[in-house]
Amino acid sequence: MKKLIGVAVLIYFLFSIGTAAAAGFKDKIGIDEKLGNKIPLDASFYDSHGKEVTLGEIINKPTVIDFAYYKCTGICTPLMTEVADVMNRVDLKPGKDYDVISISFNADETPNDAFKKKQEMMNLLNSGIPDSAWQFLTGDSLNISKVTKAAGFNFEKQDDTFLHTGVLIFISADGKICRYLRPGFSDRGNFRILPFDFKMAIIEASEGEAIPVIDKALKYCFTYQPKNESYVLDMFNVSGAGILIVVAGLFFFVIRKPKKIKKNTL
Repeated sequence: MKKLIGVAVLIYFLFSIGTAAAAGFKDKIGIDEKLGNKIPLDASFYDSHGKEVTLGEIINKPTVIDFAYYKCTGICTPLMTEVADVMNRVDLKPGKDYDVISISFNADETPNDAFKKKQEMMNLLNSGIPDSAWQFLTGDSLNISKVTKAAGFNFEKQDDTFLHTGVLIFISADGKICRYLRPGFSDRGNFRILPFDFKMAIIEASEGEAIPVIDKALKYCFTYQPKNESYVLDMFNVSGAGILIVVAGLFFFVIRKPKKIKKNTL
């Protein structure tokens, strides 16, 4: 019995460490994937021209949502710059095959802030891409919270800045969340979005298909290698999962191991 308790404690300890390492600050600033959920299309925002719109009015095709804020001095602008770059490289037409929407989660920002950022990003796009292909929105805290919670995007304000992560969320024309795409990093430390991943996510969103759990396992086991622009096996994650499997096996072995029967001696 003591062995059984010891193994159980060990499993719990290892599982707790693994969960904490993987989750980090998930509850505060991470992503809680909610595949299959729907974005609230009745949420109201202001576009870069100051016009009030609902998400339902501007989402009518596969759409990429980027939560950011326009005065961010951290990852927001580099991520949007990479989005512009991949839009130029993918053989799908923005405004026809898909749209992009950047939503500021800073309730203090105004349509003028959105306008300035939109001008900056549109100047990076190839000519011929319509103005409506990439919307930049601002809104009040109520509507921001409504959408970010539905999408599982968690952030935290600290003084005049925000703690948050970078992710692209691909939704179908009816607002269903189909895929989350976390950008990798190039060997120069810049964001890197693989055109293949971006294109496939849009295709999946056009079909209304949510990525199954197996994709999460693959993302856990593989890491993007900038040098080769490919994914390689992440031995750290795999070994961690292996330890849990081995310990779990040991646990069941101890449970099912037959007890020795003592022979009575005369």
